[in-house]
Amino acid sequence: MIPKNIKSAHIKRAILKIRQEGVPLKRRSRKFDLVSGCEHYPPKYVISVANKFANGHELDAEKFSGGQETNSFLKRLGFQIVNKTEGTAKSDL
Repeated sequence: MIPKNIKSAHIKRAILKIRQEGVPLKRRSRKFDLVSGCEHYPPKYVISVANKFANGHELDAEKFSGGQETNSFLKRLGFQIVNKTEGTAKSDL
């Protein structure tokens, strides 16, 4: 389950950190991307890193699911999610 105290500011800080440090091979996304500016990020990894800013530690990927749970959470915070295979925004998540 994604902690409810993760806010938009934590997501933005996570994106900056990922932009600087990159994405570990094992944390790359398969189906969806979070779009920020012209860059794409793995939504589940963004949440994991954002938790570090909200709660002091990176959230274990096994503690929450990708897909609808992650994408819906990010959409509620105002972030754009695209389907990598279709290249379209997923506004219905």
